This record gives sequence, structure tokens and C-alpha cells, in this order.
Amino acid sequence: MIDSGSRPPGTGGFVAELNAFYESCNRPPYRKLADISERLTALYGKRGLPVLSATAVFEVLAGRRKRAPSSAWVASFVLCCQRRAWETGVLASDPGISTLPGWQSRLRTAQSAPPADRSAQVRLTASQRASIENHGAHGRELLDRAAADDPDAAYRLAVLLGTDSGRGPGAVRLLAEAAAGGHAQAADLLGAGRGGIDHRTAARHAHRLGKSAAERAGGDRAALATALVYYKAAVQGGRLDAAFEITEILRYAGPDLAGP
Repeated sequence: MIDSGSRPPGTGGFVAELNAFYESCNRPPYRKLADISERLTALYGKRGLPVLSATAVFEVLAGRRKRAPSSAWVASFVLCCQRRAWETGVLASDPGISTLPGWQSRLRTAQSAPPADRSAQVRLTASQRASIENHGAHGRELLDRAAADDPDAAYRLAVLLGTDSGRGPGAVRLLAEAAAGGHAQAADLLGAGRGGIDHRTAARHAHRLGKSAAERAGGDRAALATALVYYKAAVQGGRLDAAFEITEILRYAGPDLAGP
């Protein structure tokens, strides 16, 4: 369902593959995946597979865990995504356990990959780093993931910086790094900027990231806080309609979610 040939090795690359797979299954709600995971033995005859939690799925896909997930967790996640995709008509049939050997091979490759070469990574200026850290826990998480050579983190950093017309030009190298790692959305944003990053286009990307996080949240406050980060960035870049989404999240979760 996904082409992993251009993705980098290591935990960051494997998490990017999981995210691409999740997207290809039409982003099933985390709670639906958790529900399906309780029926895996009955559905596929596989014993010993863990029941998924919405929080764990969010943390793995968001790159919040330093280590790659276990082989059993990956099997549960893949089977649940495929099942939900079939139930909702995204897939014509449920491939079941036939896809698991390929995923286990990818996982072993990620686990055996050597540490990333830090000398080749893009450095952020003090101003850029401070701007990202102002986004709170999610900003710090992205910095950690980017330090581990995660192309999706580099893309997200570039989006957040790119919605600020004053910092956008300095984020081009981040986009180039992400695009070189096979990140399609990074390549799209890079191509739209004609040598730079257009803050309005970056705002569109930020809005999409915020919407995706909100749809996945299922009431999870950490995911809602992540959605707020991107919606606020979208507003900064000129997507004023994102202000409505911010209001709705704060109405649901409480104003304290917005932070200081």
C-alpha cells in the first residue's frame, strides 16, 4: 500500500512509513482501531497481539517514543488499519496477515539501522529554535525528532516557521532535507515557494496538519494541543478561518489547553 523505497532507515523513517500507511487507510479514528484490536484473535486467529490504546497510537505516530514499536504492536496496528479500511470501503478486500512479513522486515531494518550522521543535519538558528520552543511540548518534540533525522519532523518545523513571513526563508533548508527523505508534502510546499516558502501556502499545510490532529484526537488532550499548534500557525499565515477551529477546541477542552 505504500512505497518505502525512498524512506530513510531508523526509527524516524519507520514511523514515517507507519504514518503513510495510516494515511492510505483514510486515517481511521484511534478509538476505532482500539475497538478492532480487541477482536483480532477472533478475526485472524493470531494470539498474543496487544490491544491498542488511542493514546499509544497517537504517541507512536507522532514520534513521541524514542524506540521503534514492538513487532506485536506493529502487527496489531497494521491489522486494525487494514480492517477498518476494508470496513469503510477504502480497500476492496482485507489482506489480513499476508502483509505482516513485509512490515516485520521493515521493522527489523529500522531497529538495525546505524545512528544518524548528525554532521549532515540542518541546524536551526537561535531565533528559529526559540520560535519552535514557544509552541510548547509539541515544538520540543519536533526538535527531538528532527535531531533523529526524521523527515516528517523537518517538514513540520518548516511549516511552523514558514507561516511567519519573516522566518520562512530560513526554513527552506528544512524542507529540502525533508523532501530528500521522500516526504511528498515537503516537496509540494518546497515547489510552491519558487525558491522560498510562501506563508500562505505554509498556512494551508498548517491547517491540514491541525485538522488531521484534531480528527485523530478522539478527546485526547495531547492530540488536541497539537492541533492547536498548527491552527495557530495557520492563523499567523493568514488562514483566519482556523480561528474558529481554535475556539471550538478550547470550548471542548477548556482554555487552559492553550497554555500561557
